Amino acid sequence: MKMKKSLITGTLILFCFGLIVWSCTGNDSHTETQTDTVKPIEVANGIVPDTHCVTAPASWLAGKMTPAPDDYGPFVDQTTTTNCDFHVWSWQKFLSLVRCVGCQKAPFEGLVQVDNDLMILPGGMLQLTDSSQAGTGGTLYDKQAHAIYYSIYVNDQILSFQQKNIAAFSKAIGTLTSTAQQNAALHQNGLDTLTYPVGSIELKASWILSSSLSDPQNYYQTKAKLTTAAGTREVKVALLGMHIIGRVANHPEFIWATFEHNGLAPDYDWASGKDTINKVLSTDDFVFYAKNTPVKDCPMNNSKGNPASPAFSSIFNMFSNGMARSFTANDLPTHADSVNNANILALNKSVLGQLSGKNEVWKNYFYKGAMWLDNTVPGSFGPGDYNLGLLTNPALKGSRAISNISMETFAQLNYSGIYATGSMNCFGCHGTADFKNHGAVSTGDSLNYNLGVSHLFINALFQKLHKGAPKTP
Repeated sequence: MKMKKSLITGTLILFCFGLIVWSCTGNDSHTETQTDTVKPIEVANGIVPDTHCVTAPASWLAGKMTPAPDDYGPFVDQTTTTNCDFHVWSWQKFLSLVRCVGCQKAPFEGLVQVDNDLMILPGGMLQLTDSSQAGTGGTLYDKQAHAIYYSIYVNDQILSFQQKNIAAFSKAIGTLTSTAQQNAALHQNGLDTLTYPVGSIELKASWILSSSLSDPQNYYQTKAKLTTAAGTREVKVALLGMHIIGRVANHPEFIWATFEHNGLAPDYDWASGKDTINKVLSTDDFVFYAKNTPVKDCPMNNSKGNPASPAFSSIFNMFSNGMARSFTANDLPTHADSVNNANILALNKSVLGQLSGKNEVWKNYFYKGAMWLDNTVPGSFGPGDYNLGLLTNPALKGSRAISNISMETFAQLNYSGIYATGSMNCFGCHGTADFKNHGAVSTGDSLNYNLGVSHLFINALFQKLHKGAPKTP
């Protein structure tokens, strides 16, 4: 989702953004290498995946559409919930939102499309206006110097809930100007600890012009109304990636899952250690990588990392499948991270293996990972917490270093020896402290409430309180 919070503290800024200065330009080669399989990454200590993740149910692909997953069953008893339950839910939810054999449009296009302020956009056709990336404000360009665009969807359940409570928050705060008074008012009305109902869904999708691809037939394509400074025109676009944020039982923080098309960019070569900065990551072309480009020439969180002008730059995935890695501690992933990684790879192998024989474009997409909180850890989730995404957070679970290459391109944490305490994931910005309304720089200045995990709510509340006043950065 759109990340619009003010910068929080110097420490968080240091860890989240701009640790090493790199520069990048790429050539305009247009031949991409596409594959139908997920590139595996090494698994520490020969970890064996959980049985639950080894075989995806055949029922997912037996019919015209995939049934939606159970938002309750696997999550009601937290003592028996496994790592795999979150990954299985994520894959099934994705398939239920995208698969419809013989249909003109994927099911997710039937959800409500909204802008970053929760304003409902015209239906009937995908509306594309936003090319600014979350958190950094940078724009990703393809090899034809065309911007990548983003769309946001919500289901009726979360939309009505948010609309109702934006009004409730506004009424409770009223004309109060003191942050302390506002927080007290929210607390007195039980609004600070209010959480989203089970079944709530938010989606964010990234789109490329089909004409920019050499193999658009291998992507899900749809028509869109593209609005730029030059006007509005109808175009054909292809789906690059999708964030799925879903509320399940006992997890008010949501499950944050992400999917990508194969062949968008290569992975950082962790096996080569620090010397990788001067090495070429691939001799093949990718959609967003020109072959033979060294790491140091790719724009990750440097002065050129948020390009504003139409120019292609080679990029790469810093953490494949969200595997948390570091140049400290001998570069060995934790046991939990290794198990999480093994489970993702196993489930991808099963699902994609079953899709491989089908004439469906979804065999060309893969599950990159998901993250969530262990809510059995005391104090794991509550108002006023903007440190949910710190890798030192004992409640943080799953793909702790997750990002989508087409959506958080320039917010990926850099090559760095102090990575272990840093934060580069969904919770790095999606906490429960709202700094937007007050330009705050510390928790003492923030508006604190659990619904703040959704920036749609934060932005809409700001617009309601300030009646369309200019937005803070």
